Amino acid sequence: MTVVDDVKGRLDIVEVVSQHVALSRSGKSYKANCPFHQEKTPSFFVFPDRQSWRCYGACATGGDVFSFVMRSQGLEFGEVLQQLAQQTGVALPTRQKREGQESANGINETALVYFRGLLDSTQGAAAREYLEERGITRESIERFELGLSPANGHALKDHLTARGFTVQQGVQAGVLRENDKGWSGDLFRSRFMIPIRDAAGALAGFGARSMDGSQPKYLNSPRSPVFDKSRILYGLHLAKEAAREKGLVIVEGYMDAIMAHQNGFDNVAASMGTALTQEQVSQVRRLTSKVVMALDPDNAGQQATLRSLESSWNVWQATMAGRSRATTLFQKQDMPEITIAILPVGEDPDQVIRRSADEWARLTESGQPLFDYILEGLSNQLDLSTPQGKTQLAEGTMPLIWASPPMQQDQHFQALADRLGVTQETLRASVGRPANSRNAARSTAQRRNAPRVSDNPSATASTFAKMD
Repeated sequence: MTVVDDVKGRLDIVEVVSQHVALSRSGKSYKANCPFHQEKTPSFFVFPDRQSWRCYGACATGGDVFSFVMRSQGLEFGEVLQQLAQQTGVALPTRQKREGQESANGINETALVYFRGLLDSTQGAAAREYLEERGITRESIERFELGLSPANGHALKDHLTARGFTVQQGVQAGVLRENDKGWSGDLFRSRFMIPIRDAAGALAGFGARSMDGSQPKYLNSPRSPVFDKSRILYGLHLAKEAAREKGLVIVEGYMDAIMAHQNGFDNVAASMGTALTQEQVSQVRRLTSKVVMALDPDNAGQQATLRSLESSWNVWQATMAGRSRATTLFQKQDMPEITIAILPVGEDPDQVIRRSADEWARLTESGQPLFDYILEGLSNQLDLSTPQGKTQLAEGTMPLIWASPPMQQDQHFQALADRLGVTQETLRASVGRPANSRNAARSTAQRRNAPRVSDNPSATASTFAKMD
């Protein structure tokens, strides 16, 4: 993701435009008299889902948040970038850093051409057979630019240095490695190579899968001037157009995303096995307000999955809270519709899609709301026949409830009260609202096992003992 994308991801065009013109709701968009020409009937519209604006009157033009600020303040692009970067807390790269990014991009693209050529050569026969066994078609190989890394440990290094790149540049780009004794060589050896592009389509790094069972099964590029796993959703550059229309489905693995696209589900991207981060959520939020999370049911255990989802919940809430500042009640964006596709036990998305594309479509279209999924998951791990179990469930979910928009809090309160077997009024009287809801939500993301009683000090085991 470029620095421009980073800045855009931290801004809400409704909030920015509202500082210059009074907007009013018009369906899913906002309208106003155009600030750039005189008119009596509003022809200026702002579209939150696309993070864009357009004048349908005399101006007959439009654009993104950058173009609006440029036109409204009479500034050049560079000036606006500096202004908005400072406003959003994004550090602009120095000339040295920009040169490092350009070098890393060049090396990655050169390495990609090499990996793709090797897959098509006689040396790639076993890798092509592996892909065929996995059900990957030639069309998908081309679309996702799949390749093969050499086996001898120095062929890529020799290829890059022969083209004028230094070993140090290769190390910084994340395709070569070196030790403190002066040895250097290829980072990836005999692995099926998966190029990772950011949302804008720039090649940031690689995911590499072993084909012979050697560990680690997956090896990613290390953090570099252009690659940061926490800022990228794999395949988003291919999925974003479909996601604007149909919503985005988020899976965990590369192969899950590839198989989904191969079968016509072109609105799928992968989190690469991690909980969602604020940078990733910002990218998604600019595309759509409908998100389905299809996670491997057995991946790292149910407890780890729940922690990942709770963390993702808090990131969504924090991102929405940040975007709601300085807007009126009617301009605040709603919390996206987030559901969980509950997959059959023992099957990941790749396996489900290969077995039945129709079942995959049904599962992703009929997902369970995220809060309900977390509530049920925690309930299954606790003994709700005891006051202690009820206390842990209340304190594990209350930070999530307090972090929700007011309209959703009543629904979540009722769901929790039903699970505990008490009235909503009794539940509200038994739990203390945290002084800072955002801190409470953050504490939930940090929880490792049972919820901490200190998160909501008035929800105690004795309180629930009185309810029994």
